[in-house]
This record gives sequence, C-alpha cells and structure tokens, in this order.
Amino acid sequence: MSVNVIGQRMDFYAMIHACWLIAVLYRRRRKAIAEIWPKYCCFLACILSFQYLICIGFPPAPCRDYPWRFKGASFNDNIVKWLYFPDFIVRPNPVFLVYDFMLLLCASLQRQIFEDENKAAVRIMAGDNVEICMNLDAASFSQHNPVPDFIHCRSYLDMSKVIIFSYLFWFVLTIIFITGTTRISIFCMGYLVACFYFLLFGGDLLLKPIKSILRYWDWLIAYNVFVITMKNILSIGACGYIEKLVQNSCWLIQAFSLACTVKGYKMPDDDSSCKLPSGEAGIIWDSICFAFLLLQRRVFMSYYFLHVVADIKASQILASRGAELFQATIVKAVKARIEEEKKSMDQLKRQMDRIKARQQKYKKGKERMLSLTQESGEGQDIQKLSEEDDEREADKQKTKGKKKQWWRPWVDHASMVRSGDYYLFETDSEEEEEEEFKKEDEEPPRRSAFQFVYQAWITDPKTALRQRRKEKKRSAREEQKRRRKGSGEGPVEWEDREAEPVKKKSDGPDNIIKRIFNILKFTWVLFLATVDSFTTWLNSISREHIDISTVLRIERCMLTREIKKGNVPTRESIHVYYQNHIMNLSRESGLDTIDDGPGGAAGAQSAHRMDSLDSHDSISSEPTQCTTLYSRQGTTETIEEVEAEQDEEAPTGAQDTESPQDPTEDGDMEAPPSYSKAVSFERLSFDSRDDSAGQTHMAVSPDDSRSDRLEASILPPLTHELTASELLLNKMFRDDELEESEKFYVGQPRFLLLFYAMYNTLVARSEMVCYFVIILNHMVSASVITLVLPILIFLWAMLSVPRPSRRFWMMAIVYTEVAIVVKYFFQFGFFPWNKNVELYKDKPYHPPNIIGVEKKEGYVLYDLIQLLALFFHRSILKCHGLWDEDDIVDSGSDQEDSDGELSVGQGRRASSDSLKSINLAASVESVHVTFPEQPVTIRRKRPSSGSQMSQGSSFSSDRSKRGSTSTRNSSQKGSSVLSIKQKSKRELYMEKLQEHLIKAKAFTIKKALQIYVPVKQFFYNLIHPDYSAVTDVYVLMFLADTVDFVIIVFGFWAFGKHSAAADITSSLSEDQVPGPFLVMVLIQFGTMVVDRALYLRKTVLGKVIFQVILVFGIHFWMFFILPGVTERKFSQNLVAQLWYFVKCVYFGLSAYQIRCGYPTRVLGNFLTKSYNYVNLFLFQGFRLVPFLTELRAVMDWVWTDTTLSLSSWICVEDIYAHIFILKCWRESEKRYPQPRGQKKKKVVKYGMGGMIIVLLICIVWFPLLFMSLIKSVAGVINQPLDVSVTITLGGYQPIFTMSAQQSQLKVMDQPKFNKFMKGAMQFLENYEKEDITVAELEGNSNSLWTISPPSKQKMISELMDHNSSFSVVFSWSIQRNMSLGAKAEIATDKLSFPLKNNTRKSIAKMIAGNDMESSTTPVTIERIYPYYVKAPSDSNSKPIKQLLSENNFMNITIILSRDNTTKSNSEWWVLNLTGNRLYNQEAQALELVVFNDKVSPPSLGFLAGYGIMGLYASVVLVIGKFVREFFSGISHSIMFEELPNVDRILKLCTDIFLVRETGELELEEDLYAKLIFLYRSPETMIKWTREKTN
Repeated sequence: MSVNVIGQRMDFYAMIHACWLIAVLYRRRRKAIAEIWPKYCCFLACILSFQYLICIGFPPAPCRDYPWRFKGASFNDNIVKWLYFPDFIVRPNPVFLVYDFMLLLCASLQRQIFEDENKAAVRIMAGDNVEICMNLDAASFSQHNPVPDFIHCRSYLDMSKVIIFSYLFWFVLTIIFITGTTRISIFCMGYLVACFYFLLFGGDLLLKPIKSILRYWDWLIAYNVFVITMKNILSIGACGYIEKLVQNSCWLIQAFSLACTVKGYKMPDDDSSCKLPSGEAGIIWDSICFAFLLLQRRVFMSYYFLHVVADIKASQILASRGAELFQATIVKAVKARIEEEKKSMDQLKRQMDRIKARQQKYKKGKERMLSLTQESGEGQDIQKLSEEDDEREADKQKTKGKKKQWWRPWVDHASMVRSGDYYLFETDSEEEEEEEFKKEDEEPPRRSAFQFVYQAWITDPKTALRQRRKEKKRSAREEQKRRRKGSGEGPVEWEDREAEPVKKKSDGPDNIIKRIFNILKFTWVLFLATVDSFTTWLNSISREHIDISTVLRIERCMLTREIKKGNVPTRESIHVYYQNHIMNLSRESGLDTIDDGPGGAAGAQSAHRMDSLDSHDSISSEPTQCTTLYSRQGTTETIEEVEAEQDEEAPTGAQDTESPQDPTEDGDMEAPPSYSKAVSFERLSFDSRDDSAGQTHMAVSPDDSRSDRLEASILPPLTHELTASELLLNKMFRDDELEESEKFYVGQPRFLLLFYAMYNTLVARSEMVCYFVIILNHMVSASVITLVLPILIFLWAMLSVPRPSRRFWMMAIVYTEVAIVVKYFFQFGFFPWNKNVELYKDKPYHPPNIIGVEKKEGYVLYDLIQLLALFFHRSILKCHGLWDEDDIVDSGSDQEDSDGELSVGQGRRASSDSLKSINLAASVESVHVTFPEQPVTIRRKRPSSGSQMSQGSSFSSDRSKRGSTSTRNSSQKGSSVLSIKQKSKRELYMEKLQEHLIKAKAFTIKKALQIYVPVKQFFYNLIHPDYSAVTDVYVLMFLADTVDFVIIVFGFWAFGKHSAAADITSSLSEDQVPGPFLVMVLIQFGTMVVDRALYLRKTVLGKVIFQVILVFGIHFWMFFILPGVTERKFSQNLVAQLWYFVKCVYFGLSAYQIRCGYPTRVLGNFLTKSYNYVNLFLFQGFRLVPFLTELRAVMDWVWTDTTLSLSSWICVEDIYAHIFILKCWRESEKRYPQPRGQKKKKVVKYGMGGMIIVLLICIVWFPLLFMSLIKSVAGVINQPLDVSVTITLGGYQPIFTMSAQQSQLKVMDQPKFNKFMKGAMQFLENYEKEDITVAELEGNSNSLWTISPPSKQKMISELMDHNSSFSVVFSWSIQRNMSLGAKAEIATDKLSFPLKNNTRKSIAKMIAGNDMESSTTPVTIERIYPYYVKAPSDSNSKPIKQLLSENNFMNITIILSRDNTTKSNSEWWVLNLTGNRLYNQEAQALELVVFNDKVSPPSLGFLAGYGIMGLYASVVLVIGKFVREFFSGISHSIMFEELPNVDRILKLCTDIFLVRETGELELEEDLYAKLIFLYRSPETMIKWTREKTN
C-alpha cells in the first residue's frame, strides 16, 4: 500500500512515505518490524490529519495570498502542486488523502495482527507465524521438519506447493527481467544485472545458508526501494522544472526517463528535438516487482523451502548420473545392433554353406545316376537322358572346367546369375525352424483407435462397444491375476460377473433412438480411444527420458532419506545399495530356489526376470552378466558336480519359466511399480532364448573369498552400466511416498495424462525447443548479433556427441545476456541514429540494422523467450543429471604436468566406464556369457572429454614451448648483462623490443593453439568415433530439400528484385528463364544430388565439409547478399524466412546424421520401414513422381559397390517395390480382417462401385457434355468491336464501304428480344439478348467512288452487254476482342449474285448520267442482302438463312450521288435497305443483325480447341486404354499378385541389400541367382509363399 501511495502521488509527501518504507524494511526481522510498527501507524495518522488541514487552507476572506505567490517568489504552479502547498490557484488534490487513508487502514490491521501474534490463545488456534532461524544451513538441515514433504506430488495441493516453492523463484526473476527491459533508463540496467546474476548463480545460491540467501535478496529489495525513492525524488524535475530541462538537458531526461506520471501538471508542448519518454516513466513495474520480491523472501523463510533445498542438493549429487544412464543405453543399443548385424550375416553365410553342401551332394548323386543309366541302358527316356548328359559332359570337357562347382571364383558373372536351381531352396525350412524356435509367444497388443473404427464399420457400433468392454474386462482380469498371486478365487468371480449380462440381451430389435444413442456413445468412446492412443504414442516417444527421470526421482528420494537421517549423502551409497540388492537376488536365486519360501521365490523371480531381459529387449543387457557372474563363480568344483546340482534343481526352475501365466505359480511376474508421471504398466513376457532356460539362474554355492574380490573389482562398473529400464524392471528401491505419488499420477483424468505426456515430450526434447527459439529469434531480428548462435548450433552443439556440453549452454546463456545488455544500452534516445528511426527503418544496409542495435518496439522480446528457454533447458539438464558430465575428466586434466596426457586418458576411461574390463571380466568369470570382438571398441568419446584432452595436451605442449622460450630469453639476458658496456642505448632498446616481439609471438601462437587444437580434436572425434549409434535420416533431409525446392519455384519473386511482376509462371510462359531463379534451382538440385552421393558412399568426412560450407555459404547469402538484391530486410521477406527455416531443419538433420554416423546398411527405401496404409500410399505416390524412381535407382547403382548390371539392379528394385506393396496389403488384411461369408455392405457397393460407374459414364460422354456446356454454362459473351460492309460491282472499284462502331453497335433490348423470340426456332435457343448485336450502317458510302474514265466506260459497256455475265459481290467483316478467347480476331465472308438484265441496264444508265431521271431514280437490287449474320469464334462468318422469310435475302436500293456544287465532280453511292427493320425505319441506311457465339473461357480453351472428335480421339481413347489395363490381363499376373505370404521374398531382398552393404559380393550374386530362379519357377514360388504354419 505504501508503494501504491508513492506511485499515485509522486510528490513531497510520497518522498516522506518512501523514507519510512526504507526505515521499516531496514529492520529485516519480523519481530523488529513489529516493535517499530506502532510508531509507523502514529506517523501515518498525524500526516493524514496535517494534509487534511492543508487541503482546507486559509479562508479566502482576509484577501491575503500565500508567501509562495508573492512577486519575488520563484515558485511556478507545478512546484506548488508538487510540494502539496495550500493554494488558491492550484488547489491541493484531496483525492490523494484517500490513498493515505487506505494505507493507514491496512497498517492498523497489521498492527492488530502483530499484537495477536503475541497472545498464546491466538497462537494455539491459528498456529504460530514464526520465521525460520536465519543461521540455519538449509542444505545440511537434518532435524525433523515440521511440515510434510511435498516434492513427490501425492495430491493437487502438493502440486501447487511445488509450483510456489520450487518455481516461484524463476518466475520472480522473469518479472525482474521484464521490469528491467520495459523501461529504458539507467536505473533499469541494475535490474538486468541483478536478474542475470541470479539466473546464472541462483541454483548454487539456494544451497547456501539462509542468511547468505537473504543477504543477496535483501540487497535486491533495497535496490528496488532505492529506485522507487529516486524516481520519486526526480519527479520534482520531471513535474516541476520540466521546461528548463527540455531546453538545456535533454540527455538527462532520456537517461533517467524523466516524465510526469501524475495528471494535473502543465506540460510543455511536444518538441521534436527532445521527446518526453512518457511511456517509460512511472513505478508500476517497480511496484509489481517489489510485491514479488517480498513474496519470494517469505518463501525463503518458510520450512517448506527446506524440502526444495534437500531436493536441489540431491540433484547436485546426481549431476552426472543421467549422462551415465544415457551412456549405458546408447552402448547397449550399439552392442545390440552390432550383434544383430553379425547374427544375420552369420545366418546368411551358414545358409549359403548349406546350399553349397547340398549342391555338391546333388551333383554327386546326379553323376552316380548318370553312371547307373549308362550301365543299364534301359528304355528310350533313359537313353535320351544319357545322350543329353553325354553331350553335356562333352561340352564340359570342351570348356575345361570353366563351369565347375558353381561357387568357384573363376565362374563368370552372367552364368553364375542364371545358374539358380532347386537346391538353393532346400535349406530354408531348417532356417525357419531355428527362427520359429527363437520367437516368443507375445501378448496381442491393445487395439488402436483405427481398428476400433474398422470393427464398428464391419459390424455396428453396439457390437464394437461390447467387444471393447470385453477386452477391458479381460485386461483388468489379467491385472487382477497378476495382483493376487496364489488366491484362486479372483478369476472365478470375473467369469461369474461376465456371465450375467448375457441374459439381458434379448431386448428385441433396436429402434432408431437406440441406434442414434449407440452411435453417439460410439463416437464418444472413439474420441477417448484416440486420446489414449495419442497419449501412449507421446509416452513411447519420450520413453527413455521418462525412465531416466524416474530412476533419478527414486535415487533423489534415496539421497533425501540419507539427508534426513543425518548422513552425508554420496553417489557411491546408491551403487553400494544396488550391489547389495543384486547380491541378495543372486544368492537367493542360487541357494533358496528349492525352498518355497516367499523370499526365495521372489529372488528367483527377479533374477529370472533379469536373465530374460536379454530375450525381451533383444539386447545383450548387463544384468544378465551381473547375475551370471554371481551364479557361476565356483571354479573349484568340477563341471560334473555343477551339472549334477543343476539337474537336481532344474524342475523348480523349469516350472518357473514354463508356466508364467498360471496365477497360482510363484514364477508369475508382477509388473514393477514405475514411480513415473506417465509410465504405463508394461506386461512383459519372459522366455529365455537358450536351451538352459530354467537353469540360467541356478548357482553353486559361491566361494567367499572370490566373491569378495569380485565385488571389489567388477561390480562397481556393472551397477554404473545398468540402464534405466533395467533398474525399473528390477524394482531396486521401495518407498511409500513414491508409491502414493505413483497412484496419484496413474489415477489422473485422461486429459491431464495427455497434458503430462505432452510436457514429458517437451522436456525430453527441450534442446530442440532452445534451437527453435534461437533460430526464430534470428529470423525475426536477422542481425549480426543473433547470427552467431545459429551457426554455433549447426557446427558445434548439434555435432557434439552424445549431447552439447555444459560449455556450449553456458556460452549461449552468457552470449544472450551480453546481447541483451548491448541492445538495451543502444536503446537510449540520445544516440544520433535513434533521432530519425522511421527514416532508416527499412534500409537493409543501415549499420545499426545490420548489427541489430536499432531502436524498436519489443526489441528484446525474443531474446527474453530465448533466455527463458535456455534456462528451462539448463534446469532440466540439472534435474536429469546431464549438466555435469566431465567432473572426472576435469580432475584428470588438472593433475601434474608431467602426466597430463596420461591422466586425461585415465579420466576419459574412468568417466566413460569402459566396457573392455567388463567384457574381459565377464569372459573370464562367467561360463556362458560371451561377447563378439567388436563391442570392445565401440566407445565414442564425450565431447567434453575430447576437448579437455586436447586442451590438456595443448597446455603441456605450450608449457614445453614456454620453457624453451624462457630459457632462450634468460640466456639472451645473461649475454646482454655481460656485454653491457659495449652496447649503446639504441641497441638495448631494439633488443628489448625484439624480446617483447618474441614474447608476443609465443603468446599469440599459444592462444591460437588453444583455440585450434580443441576444434581440430572435436572434428577428429566426430569423423573417427569410437562407437556410433548409427541412424538414417536421409529421407527427412531429402524432404526438407524438396520443400525448399518447391518454395524457390513458387516463391521466386522473393529472391529477385522487389517487383510484383516477377512471377515465375509468366516468365516461363514467355520462354524467359530468370538468372537468379536458375542459379538457385540448380544449386538446390545440386546439393540434393551431392547429399545422395555422400549418403550412398557413407563418408562422414565429406558430409562434415559439405555441412560447414553450406552453413557459412547460406548464412552469408541469406543475410548479407539477398537483402541487397531484393532491396528489403530479411525480416520483411516472408518467403525467404520460410525457406531459411526449412533449411535450418535440414541442417539439424544433417548434423544429427553426422553425429550418429551413417548406417552400415542402407536398406531399401525409407518408406519401406513399416507396413501400413500410410506407408503404402506414400510409397505409391513416390513411385508416381516422374523420373524420381529412375533417378534414384541409377544414382544408387552408380555410388554403391555391386556386381549387378544396371538392368539387374533395377530388376531387384522392382521386385522389392512390388513385394513391399503386397506385404502392406497382407498386413492390413491381418489388422482389419473381414469375417467369412459376410456379403459386401451396400455403402461400399454404392459408394465405391457407384462412383466408378459415374466416372466411367462421365468419361464416355465427356466430349459431348464438355463442348455443349463449356459455352452455355462457362461461356464468355464476345460482342463485336467493328462491323464493316463492302459492295463491289463486277470486280471494279467497290461502290460502297461502310463500318459501324461503338454507338452504332446496339445490343438488343428485352422487349425487342421477346418479340423476336416469339417466332423462335431451335437455332435461337443458344443465344441470349446480350449475344445479339444490331449494327446500324450509314446509307452514304464513307469513301468516294474513284474510278478512272476508261474503266467507267468499260464497265458501262459490260453492263449493257447481255451476253456476258455481271455479278454484284457483297462482303462483310466482324472484328472481336481476341483476349476473351476467340480463335480468330476477324470473321469474314462474301456472297456473289448475278444481276438481272433490266437491273444492269438501269445501273448503266445511272453511271452514264446522261438524263436526269435515270440518274436520280434508285435502282433496286433484289435478294442480295443477308440481314441476319452469325459470328462464330473462328474466322468464318455465315448468313443465317433460317431466319429470313422463305430463305431469301433482302432487297436494297442503290443510287449514285454527284456533287454539283463544286468543280470537283465527286461521286459516291447511297444505299438503302427496303423492308422491315428493327431500328430507324425511315432513315436511309443499312442494318445488320449479328449473332455472336459465346467463346470458351481462356482457362479451358486448350481443351475446347480439340473439338468433339479431337477430344474423343485424344482423351477418351487414351483413358479407355488405361482403364482397360486395370480390368483385363489380371489373370496373367495372379501368380505374382496373390502371394499369401511374402515374408521370405522380402527377407531375400533385404539379404541382397545386406550382403551388398557388407561387401560380400559373391554372396550377392548367389542370392540374386536365387531370386531370379524363384521368379522363373512357379512351383518354388508356391512353396515359398505358403503361410507359416505354427
């Protein structure tokens, strides 16, 4: 409330309040504050009364003014208001007293509370409000804590406590950061510094004694109060003397953000040279910050906080435990992969060896048969056979052993490939028996949401729901079985319960309401099933992370228990606990198996569980070694004794393993508690994979001395090497709190579980969130400051193995903080470039814009998000034991110089818990655990160890160099001392200079080496890994590149000059390929090809070089060259931002690929990794892209070592693709089965069949429909622009030319159109009134009749000569707008008519003009004028005879007019149309009615251009041919399409890929021969594709 008063008033009295606030807070302890509180209340009451008097002031009656209003007084209105003096002009604001009163009220209530706290009765009822002892060291606090532990959430209350007591600290720091950055002033810099200090060192600070924590925190509160007080004091300047400050000291206003925040003061007018920072003044954020600081101080003083400290302490002890668990998991996966590859290769070789042996037998048998038939010579058939064989023998003799045994190396490739035979397939049944033997009976998985929908589709919703309920009951029953081991009544109850509802089912038929209800219910259940599936999927993504965090929770719990007992917790105590636990298990399993006591059974069961983990995970797991070490130590007894004991004890063990499902047996498994937020109970089936299934955990009595020695030597690394999942499976530690917490989490509502799963996924991928935010920040800012981190991400963080080191994250955090401070510093208004921000805002090459220090709104928003993401990630790393992973290494490298390198090596070996010793120990001590040779060398160094080692070595080399230089220097010094007399001052000076130069040189070399050596070592470790968890993300990289390719093609305008016209389609349609577009497309395509080549050659070195070049090249291009080309900032270029983001995804994938190493086997296409509808349709889509499949096949052939020719290679690829598609169909048939004898549903028939029928009919009638509809429905009206008419007599000069345009072309109006349509015929159906144009042509010709006198005479004589023919030619032309889609711009036609004799005579007389009458009487020419004309879209216009009465043309009259007034004697013809017209009946004119055909729109013009017959020939017949291919010829492909089981062929294809990758090229030929023969032999194909019978 006090801060509120200060903020609202900002005057003299607020300053007094601020002083009191400082005085109260200075006391720090609650008790001390309580002592001073009554005085504070008294002060508040007095000051309120005094201010009330001031508000009343003197009465105005005496007419006396106040002294500060006298003439000489230098008080202006603002100062009087600030000092809160009584005044007649500026009256004091009485509203301020309300704030003071509220403060007094609250203070009085607080005083009451202080008094009540001293009363015993109140304390008993309400609890005492005492603070924790300040001198207490929270980290070592081992006494009984009065408040319960809430860290392992067991209720929602615990959750809220965790949020308040654990996370409030970080939230308060965020508030401080916002307080610092929202206002630009010198005061706020202090907030930033404090925030960064606490963010960096806060974690360590919380472990210090509470006194130390409070000291730092109180300093922060003091600073906060100081800022509030200073702003109040400075407000006299901001409110009182602001005019003088604006004129003289503008920098002061901007440095301290001086602006008056209280209303009622007179402010100067806005001055452009000095803007007032009105938005940046005030203490709102300071007061919010103050409230949160006090709240957090109270948290520090509470007992609850001690639990948080204990948890942080435990986390610190386990700082590198998570790294250890991750390491164990990676090593385990790598071992498994290598073992798997070796196994499949061994199996293949074994198979081929068998085939060779069979082939030899087959050959020998054949020869024996041959000799027998030669001896007996019975029957024609045998004779023929022997003759053939003789011929064959002769051929063999000729070729002299060229074709001896088929696997000999001198056989040529072609004959080898075609020499397949039946013997190749004879050993397969044995192989399969081996495989079948190894497989376990796995429990059917839970149905997915899709299968649930399919079941409802096949039957109906009701049945599907019933089935789902049954499944739930079954799973619950099994759970019950598992829970109640030994009691047989559980299952019976369930069966009884299930039998009951059967009676109720005869309800009669479902009515419509029931059906709707069922459908609604089904939809709801489906939605819930989808949510469940999604949650399960999310959990499976982050399974490893969840397991590790669960193990760490358990181990933290163990450590906090130790702390509470008063012991000093260490990591070793945990490992000792694990060792003892495993020892107990192995002892119990070894010695007490025959005893039926619960302890023995449990021990045996756990040990058995550990053994069988091997088979469960198909991964050679360490517990197996561990247990067997302890169960097979007795080397003193003979093997026979051991066997005898095993035989004796076998029955129990066998019973254990054979009947895991029997609820009454002790051997049944109980799912272990998982203690995690989202770990589901995984029901695992445990069957051992070797013959001695039951006996693996039987042991002879161990020899004590040996076991002790073993405990010392071997077990520590073993317990370090257990993975998280194994620790969870073995239920190492039990705790009531953890189990309660587990129950609480499992019982959460569905949507909360989904939320937890999402949170877990986010936490598991928190480094991805950091990368994303950093890249986003760079995309928005696009400056040099933000450019550093993205490049470091792609070339350091993402390439670090197994994850970025602590050094990188600290560097990123510190760099971000420095960037924020730099940006903050340059936001002050007094810098010259901040004066005209608007002017330079959009200039890409303006220096502040490039560097990233320009003044703008929200300048630091993304940096804040980035900082929060980085600290969130840091907290997760600390919480999951991944922060410190180089403790051991550090200690190693900090030892004596003499053994620097050695110690580093040791440190690395120790830190990585080398497997070598374990493997050796295992092979010496155990009887049956053997390892392949490879896993010994499959370690990959940690990034930290690599860099540390390189640093160590560089240090030692530098020291030796330094030593040599110093000795050199000393010797030089010595010589100079001796010869000092001879040398002048100048020489001495030069010598000194030289000495300094040598020192500087040594120093620079040293520094350069310190940078260069670690970098070199980093990349060396990357290219030469000790082990690699290989991966294959080529496809995703290819997809990212493809998306970029598409972005370039469709968003080309964003990469060129900033103009709207640069659309790529318009450029290409004009056959112009722009330069920048071509360059970008070719480079993009080139990088895709290079990437594929690197992938197929599997060269990590090449990929690293490629990555470095691309990262630097693309960043330089996008951020320095592109803005210059496009003339706009990168941050305003959305397409470029999108392109860059996708490229960043590509870089991330590339880095991941480099980090993990390329896979040793590049098998098949990426889409063929799993068999479902999605993969099937994507794969078929992939094959439909033109040239993609071919290009990929040829590139693969070029860059892969193989014996096959290109055609054979493509043949294998084609077979593989075909078989994969079949496999997908077979799998989907299994997943979504159709019951027998069920007819196809009508929905399917009418849905699918009906659609096909409609489609086929549409295709057949498409051209007719298209051509008729295109003009009537989608047609565009095409009215003429110009109508011209020309009339010529007998080929002489035209007598009449006239054209009509614009106003003379009239569109027919509605009444006339209706009248016109009355007598309509079919022809007019296609026209609307807009399509009919009436052209009015002026009767007088628009050109003079210029004919030479001789021609005129000749024309007259021809007209008079009745024997020769003389015709009149009438021609017209109609011009249209070409862009609307017409095929031709002008449509023309001409008509020719012979003239009758009397007409010729009249015309001749008129032309001669001898007598007056004949020259003035019009001559009628009959039936030559086509009144109705059609204008189609092409160039042929035609008269419409159907519309003219009796199919006759109309008459016109002609007359030759002469100009007698002038001497020129000019002549012209005048024409007139007789008969009815639409317009202007009386005028002397012609009229032409034009019917304009609609034109097809330009977009469909290309199809319409074919015409009906063209469409039938080109489109329908082609489609028909394609459709016919689907419907016919199916019978020919039945043999290859209807294969019931394609697994063996699929395996054969993958085997070919496998042997090719491992370089066994002869085997590749053999297997290819086998594949070719399989497709040649129908009988073998049938045998080979039968379903596997159980």
